[in-house]
Amino acid sequence: MTIDDELSEREIAIAAARTLQEKFIEVAKTEAVLYVENDVLFRREPGQKPVFVKHLVGRDPYLTKLMLNQSVFIIKKRSIE
Repeated sequence: MTIDDELSEREIAIAAARTLQEKFIEVAKTEAVLYVENDVLFRREPGQKPVFVKHLVGRDPYLTKLMLNQSVFIIKKRSIE
């Protein structure tokens, strides 16, 4: 993998994230949506405040903080036959 490939993959990921964010905002204006913030599941309807649904458990907060502090994640591609 060359540096150009890494940059293009990064650009693709950034574009995908922006598209998802824009679509979420668009849908949230007209319909009820669910989203997670700080291990808490919320439901939000247009023109209303978010409503607590459930506290998510089972994740290790230490591991989450450790992963957030890292700046680069390497995902290895493997083909399974």
